Amino acid sequence: MLSSSSLTAEKVAHYLPLSGQLPDIQGRIINVTHQIPYNILRKQNHQTNSNDEIPTPPRSPLHSNKSDISLHPSLPEQNPTTPDPVAAAPISKLARHHKRGVTLRMKFHAADWTVVERRGHQALYAGIQSLSKEYETIHIGWTGPIREQGTRNKVAPKNLAVEDKIKLQSLLWETGHIVPVFLDNKSHGHYEGYCKQVLWPVFHYLVQTSSGDSRAEKRHWDDYVAVNRQFADTVIDRYQPNDIIFVNDYHLLLVPEMIREKLPDAAIGIFIHATFPSSEIFRCLQTRNKILQGMLGANLIGFQNIKKQQTYSYARHFISSCTRVLGCETTQVGVSYNGTTISVGAFPIGVDCNRVDQFCKQPGVQPKMDAIRDMYTGKKIIVGRDKLDSTKGILQKLHAFEAFLKNYPEWQNNVVLIQVATPTHGDHSKLEAKISEAVSHINGTYGSLEFTPVHYYHQEIDRDEYYALLSVADLALITCSRDGMNTTSYEYILCQHNKPEHGSLILSEFAGTAGSLSAAILVNPYDYAGVARNISEALTMPIEEKITRHEKLYNHVTSHTAEFWAHSFIKQLVSVSEQRDLQSHATPKLDVDRLVQDYKSAKKRIMFFDYDGTLTPIVSVPSDAKPSADMLKALQTLCDDPKNIVWVVSGRDQIVLDEWLGNNIKNIGLSAEHGCYIKAAGSEDWKSIVDGIDMSWKADVVEIFDYYTERTQGSFVEHKKSSITWHFRLADAEYGAFQAKECQNHLENAIVSKFPVEILVGKKNLEIRPMSVNKGEIVKRILASNPDTNLVLCAGDDKTDEDMFRALSSAHYIQRQQSTPPASIKGGKTGNSPPPSIIWPETDSNLYSITVGPSEKKTHANWHVNTPQQIIQVLETLASS
Repeated sequence: MLSSSSLTAEKVAHYLPLSGQLPDIQGRIINVTHQIPYNILRKQNHQTNSNDEIPTPPRSPLHSNKSDISLHPSLPEQNPTTPDPVAAAPISKLARHHKRGVTLRMKFHAADWTVVERRGHQALYAGIQSLSKEYETIHIGWTGPIREQGTRNKVAPKNLAVEDKIKLQSLLWETGHIVPVFLDNKSHGHYEGYCKQVLWPVFHYLVQTSSGDSRAEKRHWDDYVAVNRQFADTVIDRYQPNDIIFVNDYHLLLVPEMIREKLPDAAIGIFIHATFPSSEIFRCLQTRNKILQGMLGANLIGFQNIKKQQTYSYARHFISSCTRVLGCETTQVGVSYNGTTISVGAFPIGVDCNRVDQFCKQPGVQPKMDAIRDMYTGKKIIVGRDKLDSTKGILQKLHAFEAFLKNYPEWQNNVVLIQVATPTHGDHSKLEAKISEAVSHINGTYGSLEFTPVHYYHQEIDRDEYYALLSVADLALITCSRDGMNTTSYEYILCQHNKPEHGSLILSEFAGTAGSLSAAILVNPYDYAGVARNISEALTMPIEEKITRHEKLYNHVTSHTAEFWAHSFIKQLVSVSEQRDLQSHATPKLDVDRLVQDYKSAKKRIMFFDYDGTLTPIVSVPSDAKPSADMLKALQTLCDDPKNIVWVVSGRDQIVLDEWLGNNIKNIGLSAEHGCYIKAAGSEDWKSIVDGIDMSWKADVVEIFDYYTERTQGSFVEHKKSSITWHFRLADAEYGAFQAKECQNHLENAIVSKFPVEILVGKKNLEIRPMSVNKGEIVKRILASNPDTNLVLCAGDDKTDEDMFRALSSAHYIQRQQSTPPASIKGGKTGNSPPPSIIWPETDSNLYSITVGPSEKKTHANWHVNTPQQIIQVLETLASS
């Protein structure tokens, strides 16, 4: 913990998130992605020397010496005066492997290996690669399918010799400090299986409605866990102290927790590039608990946002899922889990603007632009480019375009929609059939022999073709129903910048970029008439408004780049990891070795333990919190030691404590209902502390609790002899908390103001009890009857246990003050006030008050552990010492 004298303004500013300076990272940044940014090719076995390599076409003179074209064989050189028919076509219908245009893809060779830069996920890779400018980084990821050069034959990792792997690892490390993960056949079940068939649909609100093969899903889940474990083991193997771990996307949701198990103090962040559904949808996942627990192993969890009116929407969905599924205590910006507060935030990603600008200026782009303009002379061009997926809204786009042609007939024969649908993983034949039918219907209704209003291409297109479309378009139409990050909108804005008249952008409000691109025309893709109206307005928009909108969009895109995203996330991760040092109330983690040493040297010891949340985890149904065999065994061993006095001080009633503890453990002291009743070790009878106390308040409290029970489904009232508790753990998490606050206000006005009672706000419950009795009074009474105690150990987890901590801390402080000679005051005189009563006079003593919860939890305890299981482990350690 930092001392107050060491907190200068500069040091405080260092801990503030996004404070305008680069964070001081002592170690490296370990970037973890599902796949590395390169495709890997191995020379065919019969090719034994460099003369056998596949010939490579000439490099473009505009690129560096590391840039060349794709790996496919070149065609015979053409006469430069002869027009290239492929370049002259707006979108080539030739198969991609017949000819590829010049690209900026990087290629590296070593021995029998060639690595070529992948297409796709450029925003992600550009962001994490930009971190290497200021920091030392390494990149861990799957190799992807390894293929033989010049063929589509895959090379299984198990068939790679050790020396081949070493050569490839050396090449990748020299290429970009890349550490490859070699996955076996489990990679199919992980990616094509669980990621694409389970997680992707649920994250995009596509819940499985028909019964599937549960056995296949179970196999895919096992593969998902195994692959995540392999990634985590690779990170752990490469980790060095002070490293920052940056995990990316839904393929690796379990990795943070797996790393945390081995590296409890590591700084771990995970960013989800996909959408995150509402808790009602997420709860449909069979593995929902494990997914959330895996993510909560991180210090920081980042998401895209969805729209300006619902900033941090994906983050809020995640926080709500943690509340409703795991029962975690949450705030708007974080989740409390296993004694730690995990920060949650939105970090919209951008693109690499310089790279996009280079792509737009490639020599193959302009001929494509000219061909498109020549084909559609005098017509407005609307462009759409999406993956063939139901979440991309292609069908909605076509219906809206049809409504536009119908409602605004003046545009018929004057506008064309060019829609490119990129093939994706999975069977989309039904969607493809519906799209083809819609295209045929529109062209048949509004087209002619001379003109076709919709040009639909279900194929991959070359990069030159893609950027030519974005550059020549008068309007980009993006109507996705769900999308984590739609980089097409960013790339369109950049491509339009050098045009004399900028095109407009219509963007679905459900896209992850909608909250950032507020100057775009945001639409509801399901409102066909509304989209049609906005198409008309966009095409007729005054030039001044187009310029104004474009400048706002362009300024945002060029300032919020992929590099800005990566640095913002890392800066926040470092801040979150360090700012705990500024918590003035932070309690240190229990020093078990020190406790064991003091335990062994003590001649007399007293131990106080709360039950729920301390000796057992909090459960939804109170009757399910039965003691574990390990806990009973450890307590019995401690009770058998004549030096020990062991008490369980609980809010439970006498019957439960007798059944669960008294009948199973000998020589244990019990206190029920927060100190209202006690039963000393060896005694058969309970002694009441509340005899003679007015209990007339109970009828009024029952009436109020019943009122809220009727209106809060899942809540119930627990009646005890001296107190009454209203539980809402089984109620809806958010509504239950709201009703609890209303009930608390009602009780404060109607009961507390009239009777000598107090309200205890527990974990998912409210309890009313007499004001004069609490756990603190009981521990003081027990401690006073054992003044020669050398060691006091007290463990608890909630506000009722703070009474014990407060009483013990006060007793220990008074004892220390009395054992220390009084310091002289001004004038050389000492105070004449009588010393406070001492209930714990033993000077050779130690106090271990332990709270179960995070270190930043406000508490009177002087130590903390994160979970009840750690308390059990402490008991077992003491019992065996």
